[in-house]
Amino acid sequence: MAINVTPIPKLSDFAVPTISFGTAAAGTAPTVIRSDATIAGVAAGTSVDNTIARFNGTAGQLQGYTSGAPTISDTGVMVRPGNPSFSAVLAGNLSNVTGGGTAYKVVFGGTELIDVGGVFDGTSTFTAPVTGVYAFSASVSGNSAIATSWYTLQIVTNNYTFESGGDWFSIFTGSYGNWVTVNSLAQMDAGHTAYVSFMVNNGSGGGDTTDIKTVGTNFTGWLVG
Repeated sequence: MAINVTPIPKLSDFAVPTISFGTAAAGTAPTVIRSDATIAGVAAGTSVDNTIARFNGTAGQLQGYTSGAPTISDTGVMVRPGNPSFSAVLAGNLSNVTGGGTAYKVVFGGTELIDVGGVFDGTSTFTAPVTGVYAFSASVSGNSAIATSWYTLQIVTNNYTFESGGDWFSIFTGSYGNWVTVNSLAQMDAGHTAYVSFMVNNGSGGGDTTDIKTVGTNFTGWLVG
């Protein structure tokens, strides 16, 4: 009696399988990739080259972006165009806003060099769109100083006030003086705010005679992570 043995087929005996991603035709079931975590509904979502995909834990799927997609180039350069950031400079000189110990909330007058995400109100205040760590830098220049003058420059946030202070008279030169700065990293919740406060005290009996000048006055910030 003859015994016929059928050889086990090899993968090479079959056509190479392919999976296509894209918009399914009407009435066609979407392509699904499943694992023990049930990751379903993979979608390209963007035509931007080198875009980083993101995972939606609620829907259990990879997604693209509606705008501001982060990218990584072939050489490893990462760009995050949607990352919240701003840079504001003074629109014009501010006359007699401090000098008698008055803390002045600096109004930049709507001159914004950068405002990604609409996070700066155009005048004085940054509002955090998401919870995270933010970097801030503020610089102010002014005039009018007498021998007893001192100053305080602050970045004021909901959780903490970052401060720089010292002898205003000793750094004063010419009509502008030397500008002063303060830098910080701040933990902020979504909706928290940050603004710049500047105060000069010209000594006992001194009035609000100190100007803030456009040269050297600015406020910047961005989401670090």
